[in-house]
Amino acid sequence: MTERGPIPDPNRLLSGHNAEEILAPYDLATAKAYVLFNMNNTATIGPWGTSFSANLTPDDTGIGTWSEEQFLIAIKHGKYKGLEGSRPLLPPMPWQAYAQMPDKDIKAIFAYLKSIKPVENLVPQAIPPVL
Repeated sequence: MTERGPIPDPNRLLSGHNAEEILAPYDLATAKAYVLFNMNNTATIGPWGTSFSANLTPDDTGIGTWSEEQFLIAIKHGKYKGLEGSRPLLPPMPWQAYAQMPDKDIKAIFAYLKSIKPVENLVPQAIPPVL
């Protein structure tokens, strides 16, 4: 984080929320009325709970074991880890916008993601909302 906002770390490109980062405490009433982002824009708190940006690198802690078909299911149908019957992808992932892309374009994104540097980073599971 800088005085001009977050600057991406090129060594962590597309590796999602840093598993080592502890989120700051927040006011529950505020979290129910607003959407809150952490300083790195990798954790989001809202009415759905807390979601974390995924590791999209080809490491096994990211999409390293995913098939192209799983990636298509994740993007086209908004399914966690591209698995039918899994939970929906959570905000702020705008999968609905990407779902309209042609399969060939989604496959090109997947090929790109498989070509970048793998980064080991096991992103935390989503946290359900506090009622």
